[in-house]
Formats: sequence, structure tokens, C-alpha cells
Amino acid sequence: LKLREIKEIIKKEYNYKIPEKTDIDPEGERLAGKYAQEKFNSDFIFITHYPWKEKPFYTMPDPENSEETCGFDLIFKGMEITTGSQRIHLYDKLIENMKKKNIKPDGMEFYLNSFKYAMPPHGGWGMGSERIIQQMLGLESIKQAILFPRDVKRLSP
Repeated sequence: LKLREIKEIIKKEYNYKIPEKTDIDPEGERLAGKYAQEKFNSDFIFITHYPWKEKPFYTMPDPENSEETCGFDLIFKGMEITTGSQRIHLYDKLIENMKKKNIKPDGMEFYLNSFKYAMPPHGGWGMGSERIIQQMLGLESIKQAILFPRDVKRLSP
């Protein structure tokens, strides 16, 4: 579902208004997971079309609505476990996006050079394996799923 759609569903079905920001807060993720289970009998739900202004410069804008992106989050049992998007693969569009986000291309040649010579269409994503383990095992804290968890009081094993 698109981000704007799931926000409306959560508000209507669960009488919960997601705080005025563009992303979904943890309670919103939990309710999106609950909705997926009730409506689709699924532990998973993809949320797509996040606002362009909130995503990195390399995220492809939606061709039908440039204010949104071709990006997604995957919610598993009420928790985001991965995020990803289609990436901009055209050099000129990438430079244009950088400038729109006030990022200077100078100093980014190491990254940009590969786009000068026909970068193919592509995407990318990052996954939190510890989050998956936490959700699969029903652990209360993600620290229980990490071999050497770090926090403000523990920075090294």
C-alpha cells in the first residue's frame, strides 16, 4: 500500500493518527502489521511511495508523482525490517537531484563517475537481520537478538 493510503487506513480502522511527519512511527508500523494480518492474513506488508523530500538523493522519484518516490519499507509483524528503492541511474538526473537537495557534486566523483558511462537501471535495499530474528522469536528487545549489543553504556564487546 502507498504510505498515504496506510495512514488513512490506520486512522479509520484503529482511530490512531500518525504524528505529523512523513514517515510512520513505531505504533503506526505495529498497526500496519495488524491490518496486514487481519485483511490479508499476512505477517508482511510493503509500504511504498514515501515523500521525495525525505529520501536520499539517489532515490528514483515516482514518474507519476515527483513528490513521491519509488521506495518502500517492508513491515514484518508490525516492525520495519527492510527499506529500499529504485535508484536513479542517469547521470544528469542524479546531478539534478543532488542540486535540488543542496548536495554539491564536487567531491563525489568517486560515486558519480560510474553513472557517466551507462549505469543500468537498478535498485537497492538494506535489511535488519536482528529485527527479523526479534520478530520471528517474539523477543521483547532487539538486544536479545544481537550477540554483542551496543548502547550508550556499552560501546565494545
